[in-house]
Amino acid sequence: MEFVLNDYHRNTPDEELIADVKRVAEALQKESLSCKDYTAHGKYSYNTVKNRFGSWNEVLKRAGLSVEHGRLKNHDYCESDDVLIEDIRSVAALMGRNYISGPEYDKHGKYNRGQRAKKYGGWNGLLIAAGLEQTPFRTGPKRAYSDRELLEEMERVWIKLGHQPTVADFRSKGLSKINAKPYLYRFGGWRKALEAFVAYINSDDESEYTPTETIEENESITTIDEGKVIRHKTRRDINLRLRFRIMARDHFKCCKCGKSPATDPSVVLHIDHIYPYSKGGETVMENLQTLCSECNLGKSDLMIEDNFAPQMKS
Repeated sequence: MEFVLNDYHRNTPDEELIADVKRVAEALQKESLSCKDYTAHGKYSYNTVKNRFGSWNEVLKRAGLSVEHGRLKNHDYCESDDVLIEDIRSVAALMGRNYISGPEYDKHGKYNRGQRAKKYGGWNGLLIAAGLEQTPFRTGPKRAYSDRELLEEMERVWIKLGHQPTVADFRSKGLSKINAKPYLYRFGGWRKALEAFVAYINSDDESEYTPTETIEENESITTIDEGKVIRHKTRRDINLRLRFRIMARDHFKCCKCGKSPATDPSVVLHIDHIYPYSKGGETVMENLQTLCSECNLGKSDLMIEDNFAPQMKS
């Protein structure tokens, strides 16, 4: 038997390609066709037909067939980006949240979300176009990382290393509790994740990731030391932003002994009030220093300024 090449169909008229799709649908008595159906019974290559019209759904539309098959089952074909985006907003409102997951939209939405996901860079891109927040990254059933968890873990790893972490650091087993993927998905890349962390650290906005350092004008916090009432202008607790600023200023080392997690993994760094909070010291950068856990416990709450001067950084 002579071996021959397949017919070359580049110049086949559009009408003939569509007519063959209709023929296969009539032969199979189906209102729609899958790619497997046409590959098994069609005269032309499935890819030839699909590529001619841009997508298989467009082929089905031109042939007068239903596009509600396979992944489009129970969903309508949507010809307008605006209509799809408005329906995404409607489903989010139904869920009572400022984001929804792709499967949630599949359950409650009218249209097929896969049609335009690539155009917007994925499902999160569609959410952004709809003015919604990105879906929290999930690593398993009922597990999603918040922005706060991601930022706190980056801070912990940064302090442990004593320098800016790389994406490889977050892929190394045992170093980070969260791998790199949630950062890449949430922020759109490792560099953008680092930029988001630095922007947060450098921001003066204290509305997120409480507690804050300052107290509202109509509030007051008091402590009593040896019968003396002390009114504070700041809270005792130190938030992530201020803690990182102090440690970065002190080069992620203990101001007393010089120990660092980067050289000794057993070292745990704390932020200490130089002038004790209970005695009137405030939670401000000038009154805070980095100490390892051993030095911090040794200092206790004593007034030892002369014997325990911090290594203040410029």
